[in-house]
Amino acid sequence: MAATAHGQRPQWVEDVDIVDVFWTTPVGTTPGTTDASRRLVEGVVRRTFTRHQQVTDLIQRRGADPNTGAQLRVRGSTVTYGYAAGAVLSLVIDNFSDNTMPTVGAADDLRPPVTGSFLVRGVALPRWPSRELEAAIMNALIDGGADINAPSHLDGRPIRVAIRAGNEGALSVLLARNAAVRWYAAGDDAHVMGLPITIAYQCTAASPAYEQRLLSVYRRLLEHDPTLAVQDGPATLIHSAAQDELGKYSQTFIDSYLDLLVAHGANPMATTNGWTALHDAAFGNRQHPAHVNDLVDDGLVDSSPCVADYVGRHVTAEFVNREIEPGSGDTALSFAAEELNTAIAFSQDDDMDQETRDLATYKMSLHEATIRSLLRCGADISLMPTDTEEKRCDRQVVLPQYTAVLNDVPAAAMAVVNAALRPQRSLAALLTHLLPLVAHNDGEDPAPSPLAFGPHESAAIGWKIAAFCLDMEAANETITRILTVRNSDVGRRVRGAVGHFVKSALRASGKQEVVGGTRYQQQGDMRVKVTVPPLQCFAVCGRGQVVLTGLREVVHRARLEEAARYGIEEGAIAKGFNEHLENADCQFPWHQLGRVDGRGRFVTLDSN
Repeated sequence: MAATAHGQRPQWVEDVDIVDVFWTTPVGTTPGTTDASRRLVEGVVRRTFTRHQQVTDLIQRRGADPNTGAQLRVRGSTVTYGYAAGAVLSLVIDNFSDNTMPTVGAADDLRPPVTGSFLVRGVALPRWPSRELEAAIMNALIDGGADINAPSHLDGRPIRVAIRAGNEGALSVLLARNAAVRWYAAGDDAHVMGLPITIAYQCTAASPAYEQRLLSVYRRLLEHDPTLAVQDGPATLIHSAAQDELGKYSQTFIDSYLDLLVAHGANPMATTNGWTALHDAAFGNRQHPAHVNDLVDDGLVDSSPCVADYVGRHVTAEFVNREIEPGSGDTALSFAAEELNTAIAFSQDDDMDQETRDLATYKMSLHEATIRSLLRCGADISLMPTDTEEKRCDRQVVLPQYTAVLNDVPAAAMAVVNAALRPQRSLAALLTHLLPLVAHNDGEDPAPSPLAFGPHESAAIGWKIAAFCLDMEAANETITRILTVRNSDVGRRVRGAVGHFVKSALRASGKQEVVGGTRYQQQGDMRVKVTVPPLQCFAVCGRGQVVLTGLREVVHRARLEEAARYGIEEGAIAKGFNEHLENADCQFPWHQLGRVDGRGRFVTLDSN
């Protein structure tokens, strides 16, 4: 008995029990074999075969064609023909995407109907009761003459179906039977290492388990042929990922997937006809594979924020702001802003049907996320064209996203500080515990005896010893890798400030001086609880005096100056500390910012 497909079914994925199956006989087959071919297709789609010999008998004794295809139609729909679900070999392959990436589709009515067109819904086929039976049936079909490399529209080759299904077992069967992993000469531009493309009209976000299966599949392919990451084709794999991610995958998965490609030779800075991967990520994919017969384009495009984020972290500022043609102003940021404006207009158009407006609202979130990714990696707003009203509007929709990016900077800066200092703090905590346990001999009885420490003395000594052991090169690499803003003035300023804070923390007396907090202080004959600010390792020199300040104030000042550069109001930049002072404690020109050296002299910061 077939197993039920795992995962909760989305509303746009139908159960196979309410799907009608049609079989298609390939050109040139012998008349009179259609009944056996029908039984072959039905047995595969319904998962009613219990032994591979049943498949062999249908082919060898009954004349079933192993290259028979299937068309599926949602029962009750008025569609004349079904959706071409692919050859029977592809239909054998179980789907492990948790119903987030269908490998089989069925035709359904459009609402409202459009003559000559239909909608494709995903179909959740049951699973074979064992991987062994699945492999045996695949081999029976191949032994019976199934074309393992049969061309197919919409990503339907058996090997691509196995990849899209996250089915490493089926992939191994195909590779063992010499399935092709390169086929550009056949005019098919689907790359074996490319991201899966949905065949249904909707697609939900990939589950973490499915993403892990996909990564295993891609590693298996690269074990088979390490050169696949740089296979020639219409576009590089990173460009293809930028066109196909479309917000369906997590940042963690995209990072791992693209790291895998880069490790095998893929180049994030490659261009195709002047287009960078960032352009493709901003412009997304205008294709609507589920709308057959050239259904009218809805005018909305997707974008790929996770690929934009990855590529932005691996290229230069010049590359981020590259134009397709010099002087055209068509940067990736300009593209993303234009598409966001289009989606906003659709979402607010009362003449649009509600489904289109809802789709536009969803795509707005994608474009906003892509814009934030581009801004974090150094996309320059000042390079956006403003020569027309439409382009000025495009620039305006970017500003709220930059406000959001700037408001994320303080938390990011603190995360970077904690990550850079984590090895030192861990060692300091260990030494603080161990030092009082160390036995020594000072010539007095008893000997040996534990070391004696005053209040907080072991913590201070442990902090200093650990500071000597910290690898500053590794700490700087951590700062560069983790800090979310880069390739921009504000990114360089925040990075310089964080780097100085980390170095200063190593010279501090201990953790308490670094993080601040509260302590009791003697005032006359009373002990009063006072607030101690975090490490004050910066200095502002102005009007003949030097005033110490901290990292929070410096980061906030950098954000305020960046906001002012683009006309963003100060009030839109969340401060998050000393709110009662408003911005009074951060009112200093950046060129007056520095530090006090070991001799008590004021020195400007390198980031100035």
